[in-house]
Amino acid sequence: MRVPPFERYYRYVRYSVVLLLGSVIGAAVYHSIFMNNFNTVVRLNGQLKEQLEQSGRDIDDLKKLQHQHTVIKSIVPYIEDEDKPLNVLVETELKKRLKEDLSVFIGKSIYSIDENADMARTLLKNKLYAGIRGADYRVSILTVLVVDNVLQVWARATVYERPPA
Repeated sequence: MRVPPFERYYRYVRYSVVLLLGSVIGAAVYHSIFMNNFNTVVRLNGQLKEQLEQSGRDIDDLKKLQHQHTVIKSIVPYIEDEDKPLNVLVETELKKRLKEDLSVFIGKSIYSIDENADMARTLLKNKLYAGIRGADYRVSILTVLVVDNVLQVWARATVYERPPA
């Protein structure tokens, strides 16, 4: 039996290899675009879930305090970062934990905020929040301000590096 000469099919093999490589490269580019869009959707979903939870808590708190006009009704934390910007999910988790720690101020009179501010600043000075997306963060309160029954808190967050054991 004779084997046909391979030179006759060389051009077709070359075109099919180019087509195969183009398909693989196209699939890789499409997958990277898809994953980028997916990560964006996951971040947005996390932010929206946090906003929904916060809105539900705020509504419950406001219903309890609707007839009192001189009390702190909600807390709004702002996170400042020193060196590099924080991930959106990390910042959201830090805000959530900070609000939980400062929730003792909800329902307190705005005229007696100075009695508890020093205590809160002492408790939360260089507070360590561990296990947020694989890292630990040190948070310290910079400024506390009460405007329109809303306690606004500015804090600085830095990545905490544990000392060697």
